Parts: sequence; C-alpha cells; structure tokens
Amino acid sequence: MLITNLMIMLTISCLFLLLIFSISKKKLVDREKLSPFECGFSTMNEGRNPLSLRFFLVTLIFLVFDIELILLFPFLMKIFFYSIFPHVAVFNIFLILLSLGLFLEWNQSMLEWA
Repeated sequence: MLITNLMIMLTISCLFLLLIFSISKKKLVDREKLSPFECGFSTMNEGRNPLSLRFFLVTLIFLVFDIELILLFPFLMKIFFYSIFPHVAVFNIFLILLSLGLFLEWNQSMLEWA
C-alpha cells in the first residue's frame, strides 16, 4: 500500500515536471541582450555596491537576541502558571548572560551607526 502510494506520487510529480518544461517559454541566452544598455559606452564600475559590515552585524545581533527572547517566553509562562521557584536561578542566569552579551556589544561599539 505504501509503495503504491509512493509510486503514484512520484508518477504525478514527474508528469507535472514534464508538463511545466513543455509549456514553459524557451529562453535563448544572448550575451548582447543580457548586458545593460549604457548609451553606447562601457560602464565605469560595478552596478552593485558592497554591503556594509555594520548592517550585517546589527542583523546578526538582532537575530541572536530574537532567538533568545523566543526561548525566554515559554519559560516565563511556565513560571507564571505553575510558580516553579527552583528554576528562577536558571532564569536569572539566562537574563544575566543576555545582559552581559548586550553590554559587551555596546562596549565594543557594535551598536553605533557612525
């Protein structure tokens, strides 16, 4: 039964792929058509500017703190509903580590824009 279902799913997906490839528009790769039009002269520099490292660091810091807060919310609900006091020490250690990480990033001026 399982093998029959798998074979049916595989057959249907292969048929869909064949249908998509047969209907899709064929693209001819032409180098002249892919190059940008610049009024008859060559471009002086690359079209893309490099990404600033500051934005990347702020994004990483945001993601790390966001994940830590996601881990923190279920613990707060557990304490609120069940009033488990032995785990308060673990909660305090977690908050201290969060605060130390924020202080370290602030001290190393990772949060400044200029």
